[in-house]
Amino acid sequence: MTKRNICLFYAGVSLAGLGMAGPLPVLAQENPAPDAISSEIVVTAQKRAEPLRTVAASVQAIGGENLENRSLRSLDDMVRLVPSLSIAPETGLGDRNIVLRGVAPSGGTQPTVVTYLDDILIPNSVDPQLYDLERVEILKGPQGDLYGASAAGGLLRYIEARPDPSGLRVKGEASIASVKGGSENYGGAALVNLPLGSEAAVRMSAVYDKRGGFIDNIDPVSGERRKNVNDVERFTGRVATAWTPSDALEIRASALYNSRIGGAFNETDRNDRLPDGSPGSLLTSRFFPERTTDKAWIFNLTANLDIGAGTITSATGYVRQKIRRSLELRDIYNVDPAIFGFAYPGFDPEVNGPFVDNPNTALLSPFINRTSLGQFTQELRFSSDWDFPVQLLLGGFYLRSTTDSFQRLGFEAPIPEYSEGAYGGDPDALMETGYNGKERVEEIAGFANLRWQFADERGEIKGGVRVYDRKNPRRLVDLPGVLLSNAIDATAKDSGTLFSASGSFKLTPTLFTYARYAGGFRPGVGRIVPGPICDADFASLGIDPATISPFTNAEKLDSYEAGIRKSSRDGRFSASLTGFVIKYRDIQQSLVLPTCASIFDVNAGRATSKGFELEARMAPSRALSFTASVGYTDSRLDEGDPFSGGDAGEQLQYVPAWTVSLQQDYRGPLAGDWDLVVRSDLSFTDKRQTQFGLPGDGPEPVSVLPDYTLINAQVGIARDGWEVVLFGDNLANKIPVYGTNQTRYFGTDGRTWTVGRPRTLGVRMRAGF
Repeated sequence: MTKRNICLFYAGVSLAGLGMAGPLPVLAQENPAPDAISSEIVVTAQKRAEPLRTVAASVQAIGGENLENRSLRSLDDMVRLVPSLSIAPETGLGDRNIVLRGVAPSGGTQPTVVTYLDDILIPNSVDPQLYDLERVEILKGPQGDLYGASAAGGLLRYIEARPDPSGLRVKGEASIASVKGGSENYGGAALVNLPLGSEAAVRMSAVYDKRGGFIDNIDPVSGERRKNVNDVERFTGRVATAWTPSDALEIRASALYNSRIGGAFNETDRNDRLPDGSPGSLLTSRFFPERTTDKAWIFNLTANLDIGAGTITSATGYVRQKIRRSLELRDIYNVDPAIFGFAYPGFDPEVNGPFVDNPNTALLSPFINRTSLGQFTQELRFSSDWDFPVQLLLGGFYLRSTTDSFQRLGFEAPIPEYSEGAYGGDPDALMETGYNGKERVEEIAGFANLRWQFADERGEIKGGVRVYDRKNPRRLVDLPGVLLSNAIDATAKDSGTLFSASGSFKLTPTLFTYARYAGGFRPGVGRIVPGPICDADFASLGIDPATISPFTNAEKLDSYEAGIRKSSRDGRFSASLTGFVIKYRDIQQSLVLPTCASIFDVNAGRATSKGFELEARMAPSRALSFTASVGYTDSRLDEGDPFSGGDAGEQLQYVPAWTVSLQQDYRGPLAGDWDLVVRSDLSFTDKRQTQFGLPGDGPEPVSVLPDYTLINAQVGIARDGWEVVLFGDNLANKIPVYGTNQTRYFGTDGRTWTVGRPRTLGVRMRAGF
């Protein structure tokens, strides 16, 4: 049975169940208790608490219990439950982009989707483990009026479970699993909520996750096989306190530590040593072990003061993150002279022989990249609670961050055959590229949101505005003796005003409709303007390097969406349909200069992303529930660009047209006090384009990723706070391909694919009281 047939079969079974059943539980609710099936889901996505079913925006919420039940530990795990969400995976340079509704970055350094931990902005690279959360909120479409820069495609908010002074709570879990063809997975988690009297509490949690590798490396020289090189070890720990000295004041403070230590990325290669390499071969051939360490601290201090007319909130955050990567990029030198027009110094195969046997290959050093980030944010806002139909949200935001970076790719010793004057450089130069860098961001913004309710609160009109000023000085200083310059000394500045407007109406107590407009932007940054080595490339493109601006301009977006939601009175059924059109311009795209192999960012072209999202949830009984979600996104260039490639009509990068998620949950009596637990989910992701073709040509077939379907299931027993389940992930054992690139093998037929994990079978036990 093909993947598409499996997906259609599963969808048919689920939708048949939906048709026979009637009601469905509301969004983010787990298998509900008999007295809780119709409880209201409340979210704070718009910076005030409001029922999810009447938010005049597209917000999806995933409850903390659902995250734990399905062992969703990271954003990569969670993607399969969220239509219109995809991720461009980490590559050999450690890059990862989150894509919502087809707003897909193809150049620049700033994201198009931002991440918040409660009210604190955090870098997307932190990616804490999803344990002890109240819920995750996914806001789709531009959120610039309330969240500012880079919330152009949307926003992820991790809402932590709060310390609870009402009682002691303890829980923990442990799991072990076997990966087909790989090493074992194992992990555990624990939580303690400790009251400190009736007004305060402390909450402590820790989660450890070791995922064994499943990709082997063949040493290029000796042929020795090193097994399971892509292991990853993660730890997240959190301590939080809450103190309510009076009915009017609440103070919360928390510290979160997140660590990730990993070997090679989940990549498989094709190169001259692995000529038959493919996504399914699960092999690499690299010269030395790769390693990545990523450690971060997040501090949060939040206070809420009720002044009668409303609530004043202060949210102060500080993030400290250090990342170090040691990666294999030796093969970037293994380039074809026919493409370059000349032999790379010291690696002319007619002089030195094949790349592996070339004596200069042993002199190459690893690619080293180190970054250190310090980020401070402060938000102060007032949310009214007036007795008349008009309500006001008013606030200010300040951001200051500093990133220090170091990068080096070169040689351990001078290359004897390096020709003096080939690039006008030093014959004893040791560096192909390398720099020390410092980048700062300072942003100040004010925002306001005014809403008016009418027709006995059935209707609402809302308008929002954000005024911002952002400065981003970026300076890179080349190390002595480099061949390819990365020097930058430029300040990108963005200032302006963003608007939003929405109207909504409850047609009946269970039928709600809305329409919304929102603006957003993705900041420009100082860009690398390659040195004289790339003059020939610029000449062929008709570009005078002296006229190039030192920074890219900001992307600007306008989003239009409308939706309708229906639910049953008892909360057992809900469905929603949302349609959207997003127009954006001045897209930042990366241009790879054809002979000097440098990457150059440009503002090029316009694009339109349009589509819809359909979600339905129902519970035929109190023991059984189904969820079905379908997303369709058509995100394409409106015009081509002669410099960056891509023709009008080409699909934007890493955007699947169709995404489907189907979930089933069952818990019912088995024997005595024990219940039977059965959970399953299926996700389908359509094919994706990973690069544009040359002007006038479509993308290369090898750059288009195939669609994939993942099937996961659990079966076990539970009673009171205990649960033991057997689980299987990727039961069909079809290796999903998340990305592809030629970063490591530029100028050759080499290619790297980023892939998902094979079939994983294991057991998990949870207990709590």
